Amino acid sequence: MTPVGRGIAAGPPFREQPLALPSIHLENSMFFTRPRHVLRGTVPVALASLMALGLNVAVTTSASASINDGYISGSGAFADDWDDEGTLARGYPGTYSNATCLWQKVLYADGYLLNSEVDGVFGTTTEAATYTWQRARGLEADGIVGKLTFAKAGDKLRDQTGDGKVETYDGTKLDITVVRNSSGRYEFSEGISTHVASYTNRTCA
Repeated sequence: MTPVGRGIAAGPPFREQPLALPSIHLENSMFFTRPRHVLRGTVPVALASLMALGLNVAVTTSASASINDGYISGSGAFADDWDDEGTLARGYPGTYSNATCLWQKVLYADGYLLNSEVDGVFGTTTEAATYTWQRARGLEADGIVGKLTFAKAGDKLRDQTGDGKVETYDGTKLDITVVRNSSGRYEFSEGISTHVASYTNRTCA
């Protein structure tokens, strides 16, 4: 060994060892404990922070769902139009709306509400009817119209004229007129009036 300074011997040269860092799969990490719509802005920040630390980040992406524009709506083939709708329930936004009125029309067509109970107000009667409708179709019965419930109802949308356009909800008890307008928004009839299925406005009664 070569002396270094006063009586201090130098040892073997120090070799820096690379720090083994785990690969993180974000979909199973703490960053995915919130709903995805909240994470759209926060995930990029989290990714940047992790990458700054030298972490090997693997991100799993899924097909992006359409963002609700304030109406029950769709585009392209109508078969899956109702697969990505907002939530309707007592006390939720949309409690008083044409979207609720359209859902009540579905319940009426399937025999769970009277026509006189179709008023665009998601109250206890509509909640109970929704619960029974869900249970009869093998869904989790909670009285809340979420994506699975909407999607199940959407399976009964029909093109009766063969022109490729939806114009009917094929109810268990009766059919009702439901159409998708040129803007992609769903409309339904009430007497001689036509209403657009908005989550924020109520014109049906």
